[in-house]
Amino acid sequence: MDAVVTAIIGAAPQLGGAGILLILFGMALRREAQDRTDYRTQLTAITERHAAELSRINQAHDDELAQLKADIKELRRQLAEVNAALDAERDRRRRAEDTAMYQRRPEDDPPWAG
Repeated sequence: MDAVVTAIIGAAPQLGGAGILLILFGMALRREAQDRTDYRTQLTAITERHAAELSRINQAHDDELAQLKADIKELRRQLAEVNAALDAERDRRRRAEDTAMYQRRPEDDPPWAG
């Protein structure tokens, strides 16, 4: 870059003011184009990293959701077993209470008679 500037300064009398301005303008455009290229490259890399991170997060979320669904299914199965056992216990207690009631009272003496 320094060599180009030195060459421009050396050729200044031959180019004139307009020529020097055109050359400087061209150099500025080239530098800005390189900056834009670097920016686009960085932006592409950032976009790819962002997409990869979103993909990882979505996969982790899907895995967690599948595990939660499996846990809920297992808990519902356990709840159904507990409810069935509770219903069976209630039925046994009712039968025991009915049996005890019929064994305690004579036919002619109702249980509320005292």
